[in-house]
Amino acid sequence: MARKVLISFLGTGVYESKEKRTYRTTNYHLGNEDLGEYPFMSAALKKHYGIDTTLLIGTTHSMWEEVYRWYTAEATPPCTDEDVYLNIADACEKANHNSPLAIPHRDAIEKALGKDSKVVLIKYGLDEKEIRENINIILALQEHLQKNDELIVDVTHSFRSLPMYMMNLLIYLKNVSNKNISISHIHYGMFEVKEELGFVPIIDLKTTMDVNDWMIGAYSFSQFGNAYTIARLMKEENKSVTTLLTEFSDLMNLNYLFAIQNIAQRLSAIRKMEYNTMLPQLIINPIVNDFVEKFNVHDERKHALFQLKVARWQLNHKKYALALISSIEAMVTYVCEQNRKVGEALSGKLEKVWEDYDFREMVKDRLRKGHDGEIPLECDKELTYIFRELNPYRNSIAHHLEQTENAQTIIKAISDNIVKLERIIK
Repeated sequence: MARKVLISFLGTGVYESKEKRTYRTTNYHLGNEDLGEYPFMSAALKKHYGIDTTLLIGTTHSMWEEVYRWYTAEATPPCTDEDVYLNIADACEKANHNSPLAIPHRDAIEKALGKDSKVVLIKYGLDEKEIRENINIILALQEHLQKNDELIVDVTHSFRSLPMYMMNLLIYLKNVSNKNISISHIHYGMFEVKEELGFVPIIDLKTTMDVNDWMIGAYSFSQFGNAYTIARLMKEENKSVTTLLTEFSDLMNLNYLFAIQNIAQRLSAIRKMEYNTMLPQLIINPIVNDFVEKFNVHDERKHALFQLKVARWQLNHKKYALALISSIEAMVTYVCEQNRKVGEALSGKLEKVWEDYDFREMVKDRLRKGHDGEIPLECDKELTYIFRELNPYRNSIAHHLEQTENAQTIIKAISDNIVKLERIIK
């Protein structure tokens, strides 16, 4: 059964008097529900959600004695040891930013928090070294999480910089970890309106993770042509956009050049869509504009130019094998377009003669040999040199053949020859 795990931060509280520091109890509301009075928000959330395990983060100066007192007093039967309480209080009150990451009776506090719970001590984060230490400590929390855990996060207390560290962990858990951990809530107790409302409302910041999903989706779309994440996010708002983006991504990954040319033209329609929120418009439209601009070919007969534009995009985005294939296909298409009348006579087609398989094979043979066979074809001589340099690389990669040249040599050959092709085909 999946556990409910609470990750929360612990601050230093306030001084009730000159002699005693304490967490003052506060009335918390979650939505329309009054959760009651608690000294810190994690206690309210622990009871509300029925938390199984707590990972509580704080400095050595945080009010760990109050955590110990509250949970041992709430236990059945109460089991507070006054000497342990005073020992923790004395050490934590004296601790400062120079103190080592250790507090007395740490195991007693963890036992009071519940099964598998952990006290996580961090630095103040006063300089870059301490910030890096804190980031590593918080990222290491994933070691205490189990497969399929449900995570509830509370970022109310302690330093305001800590939620930024926590976002690193949440992004890792959501996008990298294989533990299938769900993040159900990211809560913040809004003490700023306590005087006005008479209670502290608990708000859910989980939508910040949705924004992060859009950022990751935007990067994947712009860099790799994969719009799957954005398509998933759009599913509830506009299914037609989801379908189009998914189809575009599938075709880009298949490198299905003929179909990519058709759907690239359809992408422009997305720019006219209206959305319920600003995010889709801010993220989708600029990327779609970029694709449409890069792949746009005004002359519909210039299929070779379109294929070359795809090859250029693939090269720029380090999809070298696809760039190699696309550039070779662009050469074949270009010669087919140059010799359209020959193709029409051979295939009996008047349209899309450049797609005819037999005609393309004839052109490949012409480029491969560097001279005409039975039927003369118009062909730029430089194209034959380019084809004969690139095609062996294409064959080696496609058929897993041994190649003497290293990767950088092949990449440079692809890059240099795409530049030459752009000059010839354009």
